[in-house]
Amino acid sequence: MRYMNEVGLDEISNMLEPFLTTTTVNLDECLGEILSSDIIAQKSLPCFDNTALDGYAYNYADRGKKLKILGTILAGDKSVYEIKSGQCYKIMTGAIFPKGADTIVRLEDAKFDGEFLVPDNDTKQFNALRYAGEEIKKGEILLKKGEILTPALAMYLASQGITKIEVAKKPSIAIFSTGDEIKEPWEEADESEIYNANATGISAVLAKFGFKSQYIGIIKDDFNQTLQRLKDASENFDVIITSGGASKGEADFMHRALSSLDFTQTLNGIKIVPGGGPTKCYKKGSKLAFVLPGNPMAAFLMTYLITIPVLFRALGKKDFLYQKVRANLKGSLQLKPNRSNIVYGIYENGEFIPTNTKFGSGMIRPLVESNAMLVSKFNQTKLENEQILEILLTKV
Repeated sequence: MRYMNEVGLDEISNMLEPFLTTTTVNLDECLGEILSSDIIAQKSLPCFDNTALDGYAYNYADRGKKLKILGTILAGDKSVYEIKSGQCYKIMTGAIFPKGADTIVRLEDAKFDGEFLVPDNDTKQFNALRYAGEEIKKGEILLKKGEILTPALAMYLASQGITKIEVAKKPSIAIFSTGDEIKEPWEEADESEIYNANATGISAVLAKFGFKSQYIGIIKDDFNQTLQRLKDASENFDVIITSGGASKGEADFMHRALSSLDFTQTLNGIKIVPGGGPTKCYKKGSKLAFVLPGNPMAAFLMTYLITIPVLFRALGKKDFLYQKVRANLKGSLQLKPNRSNIVYGIYENGEFIPTNTKFGSGMIRPLVESNAMLVSKFNQTKLENEQILEILLTKV
């Protein structure tokens, strides 16, 4: 087990080795999935020498000469064509390059003497010639294990005729909230009761990064109920996420219950505020359990900063990174020592403008009013005006 004074935010995703299983998906279902193995190119791209534009194919050594036009080569024509000195072909974009030719003069730039093409010196040698394999050669690694499939990568796979892809199987995720004071948003709540915002926030963060989840209710502050609900969830889901019940007080049933179910604690908090201290992670075989703080902002942040990287790591994504930018700090900041501090702000025109440095972990509004956050370095106590910082974009 790693304790909060032993581990930093950058280390979180490296605390687990990939362990989840694989599955096969169709090409049209692959977006957002993570490759579980390298993909090897099945054919070279381009697979033959071809032209990048409409024009005339000739040998550069014949520039200035009168060239006989032998005919037209269309895209999709599989015939083998060849020219000799004094000859050329009209050729359409994507068509196979004729043997003996090495240059294309653009259709609109072509000059003629009667029925003959007369290429001049303005066109450079090898113009518009696309060589076979210049993008990738057959047998080379097309995509590497751990890559998240994007629209461009799906297009790349289609260009190879690959329609079945082996990917990391996304885990089934159960979300609980805990506490006697919690009411669901669709229920009536008096002034002493709190609406359950955490489950919605956690689920939304997961969905933003491509993880589906199922909300399965509130666990009351009772050990036996906690034990039974966690037992049921661990038998039916790969990942359990709870918010609340993470403190060191008498109502901390989560640790007792998970330990009773043979889960091993792998994380006992990190020194980051808000939310890092109470955050815990447990593992049992291929099962994971995250115990997050009960305060809404803290639960949201720890899902974003800890749960998401750990899940990607479990799926084999070693280098998962949030979208980061460098920005000039607008104004100076005093930060508390012996921890990393989260500062919310607005990123615009290359500047990071803190919106509120005095907020509570139970607030939600700072999340709404910001589009970026700064996670300070450990024990960093002061940031100067115009200092260049690396910040995370949170609304992309």
